[in-house]
Amino acid sequence: MKFALFNDERIEANKGAKGVCPSCGSELIAKCGEVYIHHWAHKKKCDDHWWENETEWHRNWKNQFPEEWQEIIHRDKSGEKHIADVKTSEGWAIEFQHSYLKPEERRSRDNFYNKLIWVVDGTRRPTDIEQFQKVLNEAKTVFHEPLLLDVNYSEDCRLIQEWGAGKSMVLIDFGNSEVTYSDEYSSNEDLWLIYPSNDETYISSFSRNSFIELLNHTNSDEVLSKLINPIKKELEDHKAKQEKKKAKQEKKKARQEEMKIIAEKKQKERAEKATKEFLKKMGRKPVDQKVAYVIGICRNRFNDFDIKVASTTLNSYVKALNKFGYSDEQIVDEFDIKVIPKTIKANNWTEWKNLIELWQSSK
Repeated sequence: MKFALFNDERIEANKGAKGVCPSCGSELIAKCGEVYIHHWAHKKKCDDHWWENETEWHRNWKNQFPEEWQEIIHRDKSGEKHIADVKTSEGWAIEFQHSYLKPEERRSRDNFYNKLIWVVDGTRRPTDIEQFQKVLNEAKTVFHEPLLLDVNYSEDCRLIQEWGAGKSMVLIDFGNSEVTYSDEYSSNEDLWLIYPSNDETYISSFSRNSFIELLNHTNSDEVLSKLINPIKKELEDHKAKQEKKKAKQEKKKARQEEMKIIAEKKQKERAEKATKEFLKKMGRKPVDQKVAYVIGICRNRFNDFDIKVASTTLNSYVKALNKFGYSDEQIVDEFDIKVIPKTIKANNWTEWKNLIELWQSSK
């Protein structure tokens, strides 16, 4: 903690100084060693369970903004209060997060502050920058100016898993570490914005110095316009084009399916007509008519159809049914219920022939 209260005034830690916590009111100890930055520490645990021990990274970020914005108590309508790392004159809270944060606590802070920007330390875990770099290398470029990448591999990156599903703006800070994108881009001066989206995760870069400059010298609400609005517009245009392309493809596919169904229907009608005319001329009994009808279907459906083999196979099947005790009427039903539908569905001549022979052998 950078500031304590003494006689209702904010003071920084100095040797021998005394003060109390601005949030919980408990006594603080001035820590003024030579290794760590001077800071205040609680004698007992702070009642504000959101508070975490401050690192040099925290202090460096806070010092980019006016002291009157640093460590400001924020209250909601219910009276609940917490200390924001930075709170701008327009009411935007900026939280600098170094340690791991549970999802439920993050959601609580999103809802509590409402107008919140997260700056997350991307150097806490050694593997985070490697995972993030891998995601960048595998990401799909939506557009180049402003840069926006569509990330399909977020499960490979813990930072995106932890910070990619909130409602507040999230910026990842990799400090002095170089981050490379494609062969043309390499920088240690950018923050990486995880763009809030319901269906996918997008990443964009923004100059660290520009971010600080904008917050210090611009209406805070304008920062969102400069950061988010250009991306939002391009992304909406991109999604509209994708939806239009998808609709066109679906329409084409539906038309192809429709034409296929019409062609199959016409083929079936021709086969049925030809078979009925053939049976009418032949004047055969019902069982023979069914055999001829199936042969007609085979002739129209299978390229390597052999009428002699088909006739022999079907007649052998009819004999097997007779031997099994089937009447002519039952055999006709067998053809209507079983043989004809399977003949229509069979993929090829061999499949059909093997199926009929299998039925015959089972009788």
